[in-house]
Amino acid sequence: MPALPVPAIRRWWHTACHLQPHQLLYQVRHRVLPPRLRERAGLRYPIRPMALMAGIDRMPTYLGNGRFLFLNREEDLGAEIDWQAGGLPHLWQYNLHYFDYLNQPDLDYDAGLALISSWINQHPPKATAVGWEPYPISLRLINWIKFLTAGRKTIPQYVIESLLLQTLNLRRQIEYHLGGNHLWANGKALWYAGTFLGEDSLADLGKKIVLAEMQEQFLPDGGHFELSPMYHALLTEDLLDLVNLCQNGPKNHNNNELMLLKGVASRALGWLGTIVDDQGQIPLLNDAAYGIAAPYKELVSYAHLLEVAGNLQRIPIINIGPWSGRNLSGYLLLKHGPFRLLWDTAPLGPDHQLGHAHCDILSVLLDFRGKSILTDTGVSQYDESEQRRYERGTAAHNTVVLDGLEQADIWKTFRVGRRGYPRHFVIEGQRLRCSHTGFEIWRPGLQHERMLTLLDKGFELTDYVTGPGHHQYQAFFHFAPEVQIEALPGGVFRINQQLLLKSWGAEAKLATSKYSPEFGRVLTRPCLILQGDFHHQHSFGLQFLTAAENN
Repeated sequence: MPALPVPAIRRWWHTACHLQPHQLLYQVRHRVLPPRLRERAGLRYPIRPMALMAGIDRMPTYLGNGRFLFLNREEDLGAEIDWQAGGLPHLWQYNLHYFDYLNQPDLDYDAGLALISSWINQHPPKATAVGWEPYPISLRLINWIKFLTAGRKTIPQYVIESLLLQTLNLRRQIEYHLGGNHLWANGKALWYAGTFLGEDSLADLGKKIVLAEMQEQFLPDGGHFELSPMYHALLTEDLLDLVNLCQNGPKNHNNNELMLLKGVASRALGWLGTIVDDQGQIPLLNDAAYGIAAPYKELVSYAHLLEVAGNLQRIPIINIGPWSGRNLSGYLLLKHGPFRLLWDTAPLGPDHQLGHAHCDILSVLLDFRGKSILTDTGVSQYDESEQRRYERGTAAHNTVVLDGLEQADIWKTFRVGRRGYPRHFVIEGQRLRCSHTGFEIWRPGLQHERMLTLLDKGFELTDYVTGPGHHQYQAFFHFAPEVQIEALPGGVFRINQQLLLKSWGAEAKLATSKYSPEFGRVLTRPCLILQGDFHHQHSFGLQFLTAAENN
């Protein structure tokens, strides 16, 4: 049964109706009266001395002689660097203009200053230039200031003038219409740059944005509301940078602001430390990929310098039979013996900010003896493409698809129209149940419920599907690329000679699927699909047990 087409007007309505009133206002203003960029900074402000703690080094992305490596793609922009980088993907261009490479360990001060000078001379303010969009400006301001203050040398006046010009143009382009991590980045940059430049009105505006967004974007347990561990880690570093600024920069804040920052940073660090695996790797939930955010261990080291420690007081331990774990903003993380299981009972994200959401309700991730078994898909690009649609789609996650439908109407690169929600989460002894409304947005009465039964030697997933009439179902289980799967008689599969999977109630077949652990990198991995037809209702499932238990 094919998926249903969505009329354009209805799709726009179901997307826009979830935006906050001020987002709608600024969306209209952004399109009708686009901001005009200043070409000159005007007045010059004395910079303030800053002795910040050393931050986190970046992986080398500037290779010298005009060569750059971003998103697993190396490009030569010439000795006279072509900062336009025309024809390259938009996200690659963004990374070029972030200037993260100023803080890579092998770049000396003179080489970094030469890159800054080249950018100033070759990339003047222009409304259509990627480098003058507000998000790249925000990240670049932070990177320039970190680099210049760490150099402990006299900063040329033309660089100070450029910093002021960029800050003033950021002020004209604050991304109130987008919100989320973009607005957060704008606020952080204004706070940082305003403080450095001695312009308190800009610093106060940035501070106001950050403190308001911190209250909205960080949940009570410390999780970031977009529910992407990658963006969570990025914003955790941002919090630490602001703690660093308040503790070691000019004293233009009050102690209450510092304590608020440290409190949220400690909860965010505790949340992140719980969800990473034994190697410190984030799960690739929602838009998440390796190699973008700083590794967890480096964040911990940075936090230690600032006297910030992870705090789990708002995430109590859950004990279910021999299993124990914590509920991280709807991500239920459970451990027992060699098993480490993550069950996604979280919403897609905040309704007004679903740009980085994936259709992954009731998906499961599994590590066994410290090795990844069931994986999420990750993300390889932010271009509008079939690959982007796949990575956001229901079939790319370890959950159930009914009639080829999605849990939400994902469209364009970052948009979501109608969407489903998790519901009826309950714990009954060693059985946990949850369902969602994703398929009902397309066909009334079409439902999926998953039951997780925690056993002494493993666990079992039981899927209940219901709906009037005749329907098709598929349950996807995507394995890490290195996992070895052997099919045995009777719908049984042996995993790495250590686990036995027993399927029932469905046709089981082995296939392959796409895995995107990094931007610009797509791999092939094994995939197990349970599939079939049903009339009105059906149940099927998959049991995971240690191989020794079945000998």
